[in-house]
Amino acid sequence: MKLFLWLVVILLLGGSIYVAAAHFSGGAFPTPGLAVGGELGWLRRTSLAFWEDIQFKDFAKAASYHSPDKQSSVDIPYLIQRLFGVRPEQLDIMEYEIVLAEIDSSGLRARVKTRVKVKFLLEGRIEETEFMLFFHRASASDPWFMILEDSLRQLDADKEKKH
Repeated sequence: MKLFLWLVVILLLGGSIYVAAAHFSGGAFPTPGLAVGGELGWLRRTSLAFWEDIQFKDFAKAASYHSPDKQSSVDIPYLIQRLFGVRPEQLDIMEYEIVLAEIDSSGLRARVKTRVKVKFLLEGRIEETEFMLFFHRASASDPWFMILEDSLRQLDADKEKKH
């Protein structure tokens, strides 16, 4: 009985240390079902959810990570075509993972580097590409919003500056 009690204590202690490490790493370690990692953990989970939405062609849900005033104007199929050079229905997102998540010193900007493995269905070619997803918020108490849409639109050159 004493050995069993020690075994339970060691397992609980080991599990607690693992969950604490996962939390302090910003959610970098897998914790199925546990929302740990604070803001970095949230950014990681949101980025994974975004790629899952793209994988299953739920473009309305994928647009919902942008700020509320931009959600209705975000054209995710267009952005996917800009990213990969093919229409979304010609693309199979096979795998995705988080490589890096970080928040800047102001606490108002964040970026999440993701690695995505895709198959181009018409060609049969498989490619692994890294993407940076950017997030921002107005103040430390405001929610995070993705700014993918802004970074992939065609930019107009500032006529006041040299080219």
